[in-house]
Amino acid sequence: IGKAEAAPAAAQAAMGEQVKRTVCTHCSVGCAVDAVVKNGVWVSQEPVFDSPLNLGAHCAKGASVREHGMTEHSHRLKYPMKLVDGKYQRVSWDQAIDEITAKMTKIREESGPDAAYFIGSSKHNNEQAYLLRKFVSLWGTNNCDHQARICHSTTVAGVANTWGYGAMTNSYNDMMNSKAIMYIGSNAAEAHPVSMLFSLHAKENGAKLIVVDPRFTRTAAKADHFIRLRSGGDIPYLYGMMYHIFKNGWEDKAYLAARVYGIDKVKEEVMKWTPNKVTEACGVPEDQVLLAAVTMAKSRPSTVVWCMGQTQHTTGNAIVRASCLLQLVLGNVGVSGGGTNIFRGHDNVQGATDVGPNPDSLPGYYGIVPGSWAHWA
Repeated sequence: IGKAEAAPAAAQAAMGEQVKRTVCTHCSVGCAVDAVVKNGVWVSQEPVFDSPLNLGAHCAKGASVREHGMTEHSHRLKYPMKLVDGKYQRVSWDQAIDEITAKMTKIREESGPDAAYFIGSSKHNNEQAYLLRKFVSLWGTNNCDHQARICHSTTVAGVANTWGYGAMTNSYNDMMNSKAIMYIGSNAAEAHPVSMLFSLHAKENGAKLIVVDPRFTRTAAKADHFIRLRSGGDIPYLYGMMYHIFKNGWEDKAYLAARVYGIDKVKEEVMKWTPNKVTEACGVPEDQVLLAAVTMAKSRPSTVVWCMGQTQHTTGNAIVRASCLLQLVLGNVGVSGGGTNIFRGHDNVQGATDVGPNPDSLPGYYGIVPGSWAHWA
C-alpha cells in the first residue's frame, strides 16, 4: 500500500488549488503552515517541513487551525450586524462604517478624544498593529493597549532594564545547543508543544532538564529534576541559586568583568539570602536549590525559559530581572544555547509590542514625550 502524499504542484493547479504559506496563530512558536486554497476556500493544510521552527510537525492546536476560527464558518460573521429591538439584523458595510463614524465623532465632540479607548491584539501582524497605533494617535488620544499588557509587559520592562531590549534573546531551535534547560513558570508541553521538540532533542544530546513549578505538569514529566516551589517564591529561589553560584565561585568572572556593570551590588544582596531564608520563603529545600545551581553552572551553555508563571505576579517585573541576573552571573547571555527564552502567548506578541498600541510608548519604544511624537508624526 503506497503512502499518502500531497499532489504535485502542477496537479494541484489543474484542480484549481493553490498553496499559500502562512503561520499558525495559536502560540508564539509561529509554526509554518502550507494552506491549500481552492476557489478562495482553505480546504486542507500541511505543516511545513523546511521550517526551522516546526520541522514538519504540528501540535493538536496547529493541526486544527483551519477549522478553529479560520475557515469553519457556522458561527462566523460574514457581514456587519446591528442590534435592533433585541435582535441582530444584517446591515451593509457602508451603513456600519457611517454609523460608527458618526457616533465616535459625536463622543469626541461632546467629551473629548480621551473618552474613547482602543484595544489592539497580538493576533495582528506588524502592519495592522502599527496602523491601529497610528489611528489612535490621529484620533488624538493615548488610550490604547493590547494583550501584551497581560503576558509581556513585565518581561519587556524587566529585560529592557537589564540589558536594553525587552525580547527573547535566542531562538527556539537554538535550545538544541543547550546543555541544561530550566523551565520556571512555563508549561511548554501544553502551552507551546512544538517548542518542546527542541528541549527533547537537547535531552537526546545529553542536556539536563529542570522544571520549577508549583504543579507537576506535562513538562515536569519530562524533567530530570522537578522542583516544586511555593507560588510567588520565584525570587528567593533564583537568589538561592545565585547564592550557591557565588559561594562556590561558579560565576563567569571574565564575562562579568568585561560585560556587566553593578554585579557587586547584586552579589551583596544575593548573599543575604542564606539557604534557610530561601527555604522559608519559597519552600524549596537547600539540596534542591543547590542541585539546580550545580546543573546550570556545570552544564553550560544553559538556558532559562519562562512564561506566564513568572509574569502574572504582582512582582513579575522583579522576577524577570532576577532570571536575567542569573543568566548574566553564569555568562549565558549572548551565547548559542544560552539566553533568556521567554515564551509568549501568541505568534506576534513581540512584533505588536515593538510597533504597536502600547500606552506607555510609541513604536520602537520611543517614550511618550514631544520629541517622540514629532518623530513619528
